[in-house]
Amino acid sequence: MSLDGLKNGIMALVFIAILAAAGAIALDEFNNDLTADSYADNVTDEGLEGISNSTNYLSTIGTLLGVVALVSVVVAGFYFGRGGA
Repeated sequence: MSLDGLKNGIMALVFIAILAAAGAIALDEFNNDLTADSYADNVTDEGLEGISNSTNYLSTIGTLLGVVALVSVVVAGFYFGRGGA
C-alpha cells in the first residue's frame, strides 16, 4: 500500500464518520417525535444502536491505517536507504 492509497483510505474513513454522524442526528431528531414503545420508536432505537456499534470500530480502523503508514515509511526508508531500487 502506497502512502497515496493510504490518503484515500483516510478520506473514506472521515467520510464514513461524517455520514454516520449525520444519520445518527437525523434518526435522533426523528425519534423525538415518536410515541414511546411504539414500533417506529423501537426501530429507530435499534438503528441508533447499530450506528453506534458500527462507529465504535472507526478508531480501531484509523489506528490500523496509522500503523500501516508508519510501517510503510520505515520499510521504504530501509529499502531505499540501503541502495534499493
